[in-house]
Amino acid sequence: MRLFKILLLSLPTLLWSQAYNKLGQPNFFGFHYRAILPMQQMQSGIQNFADSVLQCSIQPTNGYTFGGIVRYGLTDLISIETGLYYNQRNYQINATRTDSAISVEQRFRFVQFEVPIQGLIAIKLSKQIYANAALGASLLYKPSSVATYINPYDKHEFRQVGLVDINDKLGFDLRASAGFEFRDKKLGVFYIGGTAFIQLQPAFTFLSRYQYVNFKQAAAGPVNASGFGLDFKYFIPYTRPGQQIFKPGPIE
Repeated sequence: MRLFKILLLSLPTLLWSQAYNKLGQPNFFGFHYRAILPMQQMQSGIQNFADSVLQCSIQPTNGYTFGGIVRYGLTDLISIETGLYYNQRNYQINATRTDSAISVEQRFRFVQFEVPIQGLIAIKLSKQIYANAALGASLLYKPSSVATYINPYDKHEFRQVGLVDINDKLGFDLRASAGFEFRDKKLGVFYIGGTAFIQLQPAFTFLSRYQYVNFKQAAAGPVNASGFGLDFKYFIPYTRPGQQIFKPGPIE
């Protein structure tokens, strides 16, 4: 709901950007969906933490990014893209007390907002098909910490926390993209491609806590959120306005 309100408030400004700029190139407004796939090669696979009798692992599962995007044309083949995205990362957590048979599985989601900016270069392959490559960065905002807990047998409490310190709410990542797009004046622009992104700092600090009566154990460590995504973009078609309905009179 919060994302919907933000996009609703931003829509008039974004639609206003759907016009020809001072360079004579069109600006486009569209929508961007990215399916996020964790990759062990980018140090965003399963991570393990332990402390005495407590062992736990946190493993990212598929997440997604969605938002509005604006493309500002510099030339027919060079553009700048920016926008506002909602990003949700999903995790599976397994925690075990090693000196007993108690083991639990938990899940939580971590939300952040993105404001990306990247330069894009296109190569014309045919009249309507282009190959694209882009390079840029993104400002990340992490609104809050997240937590989940479970209490098996009504005695053993396992609590998992994705902790975001007040000084760590802002972050940055570097990203590179490549893909193909189909351009049509009536239908719009359809894009499919992939993006690799590297966060310059941990997404959050993971804290796993176990408690049984007065016995407590905790394990903690930073969680990397770099990864790879499959991108799908659609830009609304834009047509240059025709002649004015009311033409200036002789006095004007």
